[in-house]
Amino acid sequence: MGKVLSPGDIDALIHLLGDEDEGVVAHARMALRSAGSTAAPYLEVASAVSGEPAIRDESRSVLEDIHVDGIEREWVALQATEEGVALEEGAFLLERTIHPDRTRRTDEAREELRLLATGAREAVPETEPLEARLDALRDYLHDACGFRGNRENYYDPENSFFSSVISHRTGIPVTLALVYMAMGRRLGLPLRGVGMPMHFLVGVRDGRELRYMDPFHGGREVSRVECLLILERAGLPAKAILTPSPVVAILERMARNLIFVFQNSQDAQGLRRARRFVALLTGESA
Repeated sequence: MGKVLSPGDIDALIHLLGDEDEGVVAHARMALRSAGSTAAPYLEVASAVSGEPAIRDESRSVLEDIHVDGIEREWVALQATEEGVALEEGAFLLERTIHPDRTRRTDEAREELRLLATGAREAVPETEPLEARLDALRDYLHDACGFRGNRENYYDPENSFFSSVISHRTGIPVTLALVYMAMGRRLGLPLRGVGMPMHFLVGVRDGRELRYMDPFHGGREVSRVECLLILERAGLPAKAILTPSPVVAILERMARNLIFVFQNSQDAQGLRRARRFVALLTGESA
């Protein structure tokens, strides 16, 4: 185990972040990053009040590294959980990667999910056939709860943050599908995400067939023929719709949606953080 840094050690390392020697700066960054949460409060102060711009900038950068390291540890721990849990919690990790100050907000969203599920259990009869249960879930989410596609502000980044979708009852196809899957997991309905070109559906296996629902358009059922036409126009093979998307693919899609939004809005910080989340998922370089 390495040396535990004292407050004096941390202050000295932060001072070295303003050194002209890049090697010295790199060493200080590595030591502070390794110190993690122990160094974070001191870096917060330096990032806000240091009289040296280089120290302020480097402190912010190390703080982001420490935060993403924590997100990565949480993601690794999620690998031991069931898919539905990993997907929901992974969506909250994406949000907290972009907005480190949203821990309380994502906690509140978990509670809201619990309340939504309580209402869903009352609205969706447990003993009815699958089709009746899907119809009841559709009516509950869209008519009773007001979930809808955000056509007016489709490229608002909040549409990709699970807590915002839960709170505002509006989002884009993939995050609305996530609401369906979250309710399905709690109701025992085998709902899965199905990534389509320029769209995202919810699939449910009914016997040997996979049925499709479109959460962005009120949960309407989409026929296999419609799906095949979408794929044909995109030049993709039919088998692309037969396999539900895995957790990592869904989270990556959410993150890449944000990359597109942040590129267009020239949000450099959001873009960098969204790319770091993709790198965390895929092992690609950020």
